[in-house]
Amino acid sequence: MIFGHSFVPSQAYVSDHDMIAKSIAIPAGCLIFVLCCRKFLKDFRAFQAWDVSFKTLVLSGFGVLVLPFVFGVFVRATLLTAYPLLLAALMGEDTQLEFSVDRIGGSSFRCSNRVDLAGMPMMTGTLCGVPDDFRKTLHQGTRVMLTGRGTADGLFAATIDVVH
Repeated sequence: MIFGHSFVPSQAYVSDHDMIAKSIAIPAGCLIFVLCCRKFLKDFRAFQAWDVSFKTLVLSGFGVLVLPFVFGVFVRATLLTAYPLLLAALMGEDTQLEFSVDRIGGSSFRCSNRVDLAGMPMMTGTLCGVPDDFRKTLHQGTRVMLTGRGTADGLFAATIDVVH
């Protein structure tokens, strides 16, 4: 039993739509990069005129370096998750999908007893609340079957079993 019913898009859906998601996420990240560069340039000019602090300038520079990547990753994960999630929520039925285990993680504040699935984009493919005794039987590459409400494009995982 998995608590919280994590949504997981299917590996087939992710692999089929990953290029489309990247082709939207990369220009979106570039747009954020341009906007952050404009803000940094404005802050740099204001810094030269002693109108803003050094801290503001450093924060703008940090935005130029980090925000485009974070935004690109977020857009990609959203594009790969939104449609199958809505489809599973609105028209889902009892479904089984097979995945491969990538990593068995420890506990954190947001996700206790985590299991990461292979081939999933960042921010998706993480199962939380997997019982500790079951996690001990898993290792990287283990094939698992997730069962829950969903479609062939993704599901809300309710149970996890090892494929024999």
